[in-house]
Amino acid sequence: PPTPSPTTTTTSPATPAPTPSPTGVTTPAITQTVPPGATTPTSPLATASYQNTHFGFSLAYPAGWRLEETGSVSPVIVAAPPDNSPLGLNAQIFYDSEVTDPTKAADALVAGVLRLPGGRILSQETVKIEGDTPAAQVVYALGRGDQEARGVLTVATRGTQIVTVVFIAPVAAFQQQQEQYLAMLRRLRLEEPRPFGISRSEAVTLFYPGPATLDPALATEVTSVQYIMQLFGGLVALDPQLKVVPDLAERWEVNPAGTVYTFFLRANARFHDGRQVTAQDVKYSWERTAKSPSTTAPTYLGDIVGVKDVVDKKAQSISGVEVVDARTLRVTIDAPKSYFLSKLTHPAAFVVDKANVEVATQPWWVKPNGTGPFRLKGWMPDVSLALEANKSYHRELARVAYVVFQQVGASPLQLYQTGETDVAFLGLDEIDEVQAAGKPLTDQLKETAQLSISFVGFNVTRPPFDDPLVRRAFLLAADRVRLVKEVFRDREEVAQGILPPGLPAYNRQIAPIPFDPAQARQLLSQSRYAQAMPEITFITAGRTQASPVIEALVKMWQENLGVRVGVQLLEPEQYYYLLPSVGGNLYNYSWIADYPDPENFLDALFHSKVPNNPGQFSSQLVDQLLEKARTEPDPEARVRLYRQAEEALMNEAAAVPLTFGSEFYLVKARVQGLVVTPQGLVELRLVSLAPATR
Repeated sequence: PPTPSPTTTTTSPATPAPTPSPTGVTTPAITQTVPPGATTPTSPLATASYQNTHFGFSLAYPAGWRLEETGSVSPVIVAAPPDNSPLGLNAQIFYDSEVTDPTKAADALVAGVLRLPGGRILSQETVKIEGDTPAAQVVYALGRGDQEARGVLTVATRGTQIVTVVFIAPVAAFQQQQEQYLAMLRRLRLEEPRPFGISRSEAVTLFYPGPATLDPALATEVTSVQYIMQLFGGLVALDPQLKVVPDLAERWEVNPAGTVYTFFLRANARFHDGRQVTAQDVKYSWERTAKSPSTTAPTYLGDIVGVKDVVDKKAQSISGVEVVDARTLRVTIDAPKSYFLSKLTHPAAFVVDKANVEVATQPWWVKPNGTGPFRLKGWMPDVSLALEANKSYHRELARVAYVVFQQVGASPLQLYQTGETDVAFLGLDEIDEVQAAGKPLTDQLKETAQLSISFVGFNVTRPPFDDPLVRRAFLLAADRVRLVKEVFRDREEVAQGILPPGLPAYNRQIAPIPFDPAQARQLLSQSRYAQAMPEITFITAGRTQASPVIEALVKMWQENLGVRVGVQLLEPEQYYYLLPSVGGNLYNYSWIADYPDPENFLDALFHSKVPNNPGQFSSQLVDQLLEKARTEPDPEARVRLYRQAEEALMNEAAAVPLTFGSEFYLVKARVQGLVVTPQGLVELRLVSLAPATR
């Protein structure tokens, strides 16, 4: 599927720390009930206790106040009096890109206080909170006169995590019980974080972005697929060597013509709730995928007779799928295709529970009843997600009890170094830091070559890229060798074609694409847009700016062709979902193998009728070669057809190939058996924890 951040310089982007909210609680206009500076007798402050095991802290707050957990990090909780008087308390979690001390962290937050109207610091000191832990405590003022409020900021740090408690009140109310409030806030305690009740010692913890969806029918990018592979399964699966193996089906038979597959389901194949998986469940799941707004159904199920009719709403059921009995399913495909079983390892073919899917509360997949090696233990969106081993799994059981995905933080490397995570997928800057001379982590750094390609696609339905001369000009004007050297630091391979090394039909002798700006300018001058180049927009993923790769390409085209290219950013998590409807002239795309077959690259990306062709490239020659290769029984002849198709794509300048990728990651010694496949997926079922040493 598409990879999460196309042509960025980090393979698993860090989640940015939340923007600090120094005052924490927004106060309305405050009316003084006691003149400033006046004192009145006060009674002891009654307090209640709150404990958050997820983030690992506890605190005291005024008894009788309403307290609410937000399900987020900034703030984690908010508390206020029941009479809605203008007092408030909250706790927030931030993450720094480096290990910091409380005073330094407080200084950064104090800077925000000083920017607020009337903001001024009254005192700042180092204090000891519960457990004799050092913390910073800042007393500050906001506003003036009868609008003045007082606040207290208590800051403690642990690794890259910053725990902040904020209390704010009208100045008179604050002065009445200032010492008691300060003492209450010093009862903050840092404890072991136990997300969803899970201790660090019993879980493998990874820093990894959250999924866009857990619905197997809708997932289109590798981040969501990573989670779905743990929770769901299909009739067959791929092992770590990318060989097709039985999953829900214990075996299958194929007729001599290669068009009818009969699957026999395992007797012990069960959903997480214990219900047995039946052939009817498989049929329901495939028909649901075909009826859904899925972009993957035509690609991965479209070889089955009748699927296209359901996708096109011409039929309600798939005619080529027959439920023989509870444990037997007969499937007819439109022609013999050697890769058909491999396609069934894609989430589009996974089995879901009808009763689970059709619950009234949506989305259903926040509480999935799957068949995979793990169950969903807990999920706080954009914060963390935990899996627990499925003890009734029908294949080899998972070797680790829990897996925790941390989804918020500032630096994967820092989280790894502080022991907050066990596995870190690194960006290029972090790889440089790890490999610097004398660094102790070098022996923990791993690399896996991926079956992946990143490229720039052309929207051939819009000027100027409906002219092949313009496409060719942009291809020749991109100095891809320089790009790999300067941006990727030679850690990825320049792609001369579409098929990556390690894939059948990879052609090491394919003609290299030259960098030839003079020829590029000549082609542009011969094109029908030589006199009037239309506005060009490059669609790419990003929040505030384009990646260094995109910036470098835009600069090359400006320098070598004299053409200005504008950039339009889409949210990275939604990039592949939004791209087909956005338009634009150029787009960047990263693709990693669903299964190790050239059909999954050339046919899935460049046939004129496939959904993963957002630029709508179309070539009669390419279509003919790809369609012939689909049913070619001779493996060597099939390889020749795909190589011809790849050469035709390069001759027609269908895209600007950039790089074949690699994954760089760190793994702690306590984690054993972790394998990142050439698909960019972690086979978590095979991971175990080394026994603790005394």
